[in-house]
Amino acid sequence: MADSHGNGGGEILTCPFCDYKERSDYQMLLHVELFHAEDGESPFAVKDEVEAARKARQEVRKETTTQAAESGRSTPSELEFVQCPYHCGEQIPARDLQFHTDFHVAEDMANTDAAVINITNNFSTDISNAIRNHDHVLSQVQTPVKEKRWTTSLKDMFSPPRLKVMGSGTSKVSISEVRRLGKAELGPYANEKKMPSWLIRLLEDGAKITVSNKIGHDGQLVKIEVISNETPNLVPVLARLSKIDPKVARAFYCNPFTRHVAKLPNEGGFCGYRNIQMLVSYIRDAQAPGHEHFDGKRLPSILKLQDLIENAWDQGYNSAGRVETGGIRMTRKYIGTPEAQAMLLSLGISAEAAAFSSDSKKQAYTAMMEAVCKHFDDGSDSNNTDKVVITDKPPLFFQHQGHSMTVVGVELDNNYEANLVVFDPMYNPSKQLKNLAMNNRLTFSSPTPDRLMKAHRRDEKYLGRYRAFEMITINGPV
Repeated sequence: MADSHGNGGGEILTCPFCDYKERSDYQMLLHVELFHAEDGESPFAVKDEVEAARKARQEVRKETTTQAAESGRSTPSELEFVQCPYHCGEQIPARDLQFHTDFHVAEDMANTDAAVINITNNFSTDISNAIRNHDHVLSQVQTPVKEKRWTTSLKDMFSPPRLKVMGSGTSKVSISEVRRLGKAELGPYANEKKMPSWLIRLLEDGAKITVSNKIGHDGQLVKIEVISNETPNLVPVLARLSKIDPKVARAFYCNPFTRHVAKLPNEGGFCGYRNIQMLVSYIRDAQAPGHEHFDGKRLPSILKLQDLIENAWDQGYNSAGRVETGGIRMTRKYIGTPEAQAMLLSLGISAEAAAFSSDSKKQAYTAMMEAVCKHFDDGSDSNNTDKVVITDKPPLFFQHQGHSMTVVGVELDNNYEANLVVFDPMYNPSKQLKNLAMNNRLTFSSPTPDRLMKAHRRDEKYLGRYRAFEMITINGPV
């Protein structure tokens, strides 16, 4: 039996006036009334609200158009890209080159031998009750030190966020009103029909896997498989750095099952896909809703993710993306929030998307940070007043113009200024941090925790340059 919002059979319906597709007959009727009313005005919607909803999805991508116009460029496709001087294989928007190279410098600084000087046995990051039994992640965590109790609540520092919620449904934008995106939004290979064959082979082969034997806690040999571009257990290591940094007043982190996934050498700008892989690492290892789709040892490859996104468009999820991009299969075109959300929704995984934009009352950075703080500090750990709290919350897919990252935490410093803690696929964790994470060493100290954290922090200086952000929140285990 069909419900009031569906057609029973689940077939895809096509709008008789444009290429918009929808599986719900109710939503199709609403689409026709909104965009194809006889007199041009829908009786079911306020014009301003319809226009705002239509524009919300493209807020991040359209930001570059404004910036290009202000700089004297006529179109977004004229945005300049330059080769990274560190030979990481990335072509970077010229305006972002300084920040990009600064993070490479941070990588190098964190690799110095003096960065970590002592391994002790007297520290633990406090872990929420929901994940206390994951011994293979937290095997070295002891009773937390109670030298000081912290009462500052991140969410209490901010008023409720002002944001545009894009929801978890399929796209409601008329295909006839969608424009083809250019180089500014899709990157230097916006018009590419097919990526080079050497790159296809690189992505098909994937990262190198190393197998070694390690003595387990029971004294038995355990075979360990290490995937070269993946770093598990990095969240507790970063939490330790927040703990020992005297400038940090409070910090909240996501579920420690979230893995850092870095780009392969010379692969180019696949950051959107790498961030999807980080979300999948959490979904799979934390047994969150949808984990049954990702039961292999390897995370789905970039080529597989491209297929999943194209399949999501076929099913009617954010299908305007196919028109905007011209299709992504076997190309190096950038993807973003709409594509990530479409893939997740098509697999039955809840994915709420939100857009944040600046106005006369509040900067996009402030509104976005409010929402991030509320996500990690929603009151569920209200009895935990330790300086650092590792929660069971999912990580966040996070995008600004030209780049995306995975938000794994948020810090509040002694001046009540907040910054994001991120896994950025463009940069590898330093050798020091990777070694600590891979060996589950959570009892270290350092004279320069800020130096080790620099590549993972995004503060107002960095984020304040952008006028718009997008974010995806998925559901955790029930």
